[in-house]
Amino acid sequence: MVESSPDTSNTVVQESDPKPYQTPNTKAPVSNFSLSSVALKRAASKVVQKKIPEEAKPKDPFELEDLKALWTEYIDQLKKEKKLNIASILSMNNLEVEDSNQILFTVANEMNKAEVNQEMEHLLPFLRKRLNNYEIQIKLIVSEITKEETVSSPTEKYQYLLKLNPALEDLKNKFDLDF
Repeated sequence: MVESSPDTSNTVVQESDPKPYQTPNTKAPVSNFSLSSVALKRAASKVVQKKIPEEAKPKDPFELEDLKALWTEYIDQLKKEKKLNIASILSMNNLEVEDSNQILFTVANEMNKAEVNQEMEHLLPFLRKRLNNYEIQIKLIVSEITKEETVSSPTEKYQYLLKLNPALEDLKNKFDLDF
């Protein structure tokens, strides 16, 4: 009897000790559509951050001058980041403090209000951390500026000027002018 030896030409050699999973390098940018980002997101979701209870967060009082200085600093930071639109909106009006933790800011229209609301996620943490008061809230008020009517015809111009200065009627009568 002849024994045949097993054919080793098609045999796959497997390592008995597989390499442990390595976390991706978090310092290099990772595309949102790559497998590395999935692993990174899973690893990040497992990290549990300690939450500080709201009662333990500081609520230091602050002065309006300190708030205005930080507000200006934040606007300068936005300008350096080339976010000129929101920087312009934030620099247009003055700040007011309603009570110890309520900041009032007036905006020109609803569009500006929406843009400032979007910026709040960055602005509020900046102010809270720098003023050491984590109860700060910003209340946005849309100003009620009425649009001035445009005057085009001579009669409309006369009526507009007459509203501004009623003595114009006397001049019109004195010089016998028609409008």
